Amino acid sequence: MSFGDRDEWYAEAHLSILTALGWILPPYEIVVATDRPERYRWFGHRVRIELLTPERIEEWSGPQRFVWRVVLKAIAEIARQPPFANLLYVDVDTLVRRPLDDLIGLLQSGAVCLDKKESVLSRRGGDHRRLWKQVRGRTFQGFRIDERTEIWNSGVVALGAENVHLVEKSLALCDAMTAAGVQNRLVEQLAQSVVLQSTGRLREAAPWIDHYWGNKPAYDAAVHQQLAAILMRAMSVEEAIEYVREHPIRGPLRVKPRWWSRFLRR
Repeated sequence: MSFGDRDEWYAEAHLSILTALGWILPPYEIVVATDRPERYRWFGHRVRIELLTPERIEEWSGPQRFVWRVVLKAIAEIARQPPFANLLYVDVDTLVRRPLDDLIGLLQSGAVCLDKKESVLSRRGGDHRRLWKQVRGRTFQGFRIDERTEIWNSGVVALGAENVHLVEKSLALCDAMTAAGVQNRLVEQLAQSVVLQSTGRLREAAPWIDHYWGNKPAYDAAVHQQLAAILMRAMSVEEAIEYVREHPIRGPLRVKPRWWSRFLRR
């Protein structure tokens, strides 16, 4: 999913799609939700575009105009479209690192997956701490938020066909929290964490998919280098799929900024 004008998002999305195409077996359908369909023209018939018009983005942000709700609503809209099948959502800053057969098998056995567990919500600082102070001990949609509540990264969401209805439950929980006055960028992430955790079958998708949100500068440089090679060599999509599979981008997924880095950015 990508909307807006930042070129790096579309560059990341291209590599994410290419790695997915390299490691998934048919039958499958790749759907890209975007307000810039022309930026995916190179893929041709290999992707289906779910167009995000300005009106749709505004509607999907909900009464509270919560931008991260757009992501969850897009997943829900695509999940309810027939034919009903297994669902794998990934943020643009992800790279599939190995064959997805085992992950699909896991989903078909009833497991549900998010990127990876971050921690118990009450133990984190920053935005997590601010969110915890707003939801501590409260119940929304029948889900109580307490000291045992975990928060998982939702940059990857994977559900078997029989579990795709959980997206709607996550959306309802997200709406209940924002309607109750909870204001935090992590509300969507918490909603998915709580709903999927409640199944007792939540697993990490990290063994199959790298989510490099914590090391964007290094990965974005590597992404642009690979896209430049694909462009200069005039590769077809099939050639590019093989190229990125043979030249995987590797590196630490998270790099903790030095204490002095904030001063250098001023």
